[in-house]
Amino acid sequence: MNDVTKSLNVTLFRTLAEGHCFLHDVALQLNETQNKMQAYEFLMKAIETESKTNKNQYTNFIEEDSGKLDLLVHKYLHDKIFNHAAGNLIPQITSNPLQKPIRIYSERDGGIWKTIVQPKVTVD
Repeated sequence: MNDVTKSLNVTLFRTLAEGHCFLHDVALQLNETQNKMQAYEFLMKAIETESKTNKNQYTNFIEEDSGKLDLLVHKYLHDKIFNHAAGNLIPQITSNPLQKPIRIYSERDGGIWKTIVQPKVTVD
């Protein structure tokens, strides 16, 4: 993996594998301006607020039989229950309040795939 990280110009960080690895990783990235626990708590609140405030932006991506977005996000944030219906939206829901792109690298089919989640542009 060292060759891959060098070629992508990225650094890998070990995070807790306890259901919130994505949030811990983002909190590590925010650690430049906040301590990790403050960043983690900020993310929890930001995701919950964003998912409620802009619910109509995300609801269409939830299959009807998966449940309601509020419940799925709550279960993810507070019970660490990952449901693909809401879990796959979490990077987008996180990117919007941060107004920062999120890059996700994954290994599959013998290669490294990069997904960039762009925040929705807000107009003040």
